[in-house]
Amino acid sequence: MLVDIQNFLVTTPVEVLGAYFLLFVFPVSVFGVLVWGFSELWIDRKQGQYIDSLKWDLLAIEIPQDTIQTPKGMENFFDNLMGSKSSITWNEKWLLGKTQAFFIFEIVSNEGHIQFYIRTTKKYRDLVEAALYAQYPEAQITEVEDYVDIAPDDFPNENYDMWGSEMVLSKENYFPLKTYEMFEHTGEKDLRFKDPILPMLEMMGKMKAGEHYWIQIIIRGPDEQDWAKEGTAYIEKVFGKEVPKPKGWFSESIGWIPGSIAEQLAGVEIGKEPEKKADDFRMFKITPEERERLDLVAKKISKLGWQAKVRFVYWAKHEVFRKGTIAAMTKGIFNQYAILGVNKLGLHNPSTPKDDYFYMLWQMPMKQRRLMQRYKYRKLTAGCLPYILNSEELASLFHMPSSGARTPVLTSLGARRAEPPVELGIVGGEPSSFLMNMDRTESDVISTQFNIKDEPLSVPTPLAPTTMPKDETIWEKPVEEKTDEPMPRPGMPAPLPPGLDLSADSTDTEGSPDDLPL
Repeated sequence: MLVDIQNFLVTTPVEVLGAYFLLFVFPVSVFGVLVWGFSELWIDRKQGQYIDSLKWDLLAIEIPQDTIQTPKGMENFFDNLMGSKSSITWNEKWLLGKTQAFFIFEIVSNEGHIQFYIRTTKKYRDLVEAALYAQYPEAQITEVEDYVDIAPDDFPNENYDMWGSEMVLSKENYFPLKTYEMFEHTGEKDLRFKDPILPMLEMMGKMKAGEHYWIQIIIRGPDEQDWAKEGTAYIEKVFGKEVPKPKGWFSESIGWIPGSIAEQLAGVEIGKEPEKKADDFRMFKITPEERERLDLVAKKISKLGWQAKVRFVYWAKHEVFRKGTIAAMTKGIFNQYAILGVNKLGLHNPSTPKDDYFYMLWQMPMKQRRLMQRYKYRKLTAGCLPYILNSEELASLFHMPSSGARTPVLTSLGARRAEPPVELGIVGGEPSSFLMNMDRTESDVISTQFNIKDEPLSVPTPLAPTTMPKDETIWEKPVEEKTDEPMPRPGMPAPLPPGLDLSADSTDTEGSPDDLPL
């Protein structure tokens, strides 16, 4: 069989071989591309339907200012959330559109009032609360209404204007950002932690009346932690170890045909690179910069990674809208996470509304509407492609201020709140307007125990003396007995108790008693 193919390739003219290639290989390639494209559209449609069917809860998080905790607690929190990862079957993926769980973390400033939010599905709400309480026992978690409805959908309008963008990594996923461990001031005696989230909170606290600044971090657990393999390949390459590139299905099946044709016609092998001799001394030639970069990459790939996206929007009334100032503050906030020569977060230009040139003015309203829509619907795949951030990087971007943080914006919550004792049972029942139980449902335990009916509270009206029924006994103030003793006045000695008369006792003012102890 192989001999017949070789004879055919040798005896057939080049133009005939090219015609055969276009006739058989090219349609197969086009068909494969079409199948791949339609399959992606199908999965995207089914996943959209699956996500729309989920039930979501928006949780407001408040932490007392004196809580003793560092961003390490949030790193453990993100690691615990990886328990939501599930093995998705073929049926669940292609027919139901099931995907890994989403979690949305938001820091919102509405006219200077700052609030931390976590949005999760009802299925994983208990997981989120348990993981957060484990790291922040004093946390107050409250379910609230979604705040995004206060923002209009159309920009710019007669009242408001907006600006925002999405943040992307400048290099590959395995190159890390600066994390919270690098924000310790080594020049101080106690290695005081310089919290990287404080500049963000200070800027958000500067919002005036009519200004709104929202930051959103969307994460989803990947099916597999394959991104770490790219970091391992990079480390091995720097050390001089060549890693063979894996061959795809096309090259394994029919990809050898063009190379064989060219080999028969030209007499040389096409597509094969000459073998490189391994440099056994490459590891001894690594520069200090390369060594530091390798250590950072090795540290990032050693921790769990999440598919993530950072998005922010700023919208305000026209009279207080200040795009230039907010843009400079935003760039400064995210630049503190950059490591020169390694990686950094930058603006995604296709998602950023700009008016620098006249042709950008045509696209600016469309970009504003799209950006606000992506924020409201918490879309992960729309806009820039998701990238990988590990749990340590996420904890650096989103965490509660530490106990040593002191800024004008932060205010204490006052007295701490605690949950009721475990042995205190609360029974659920018919809806009642008297008590809320721990299951977030109303209870009638007190109304049942004390026979309290759910009726409007009525306040009795006092009756006038003329309308008071005659058979009712009216309480009268008791009459005090009159005495001949004068009432004490300021400057007079206090009255003696009954039965005590000092006049009967003689007092010797000279000398001292004989029975005093020495």
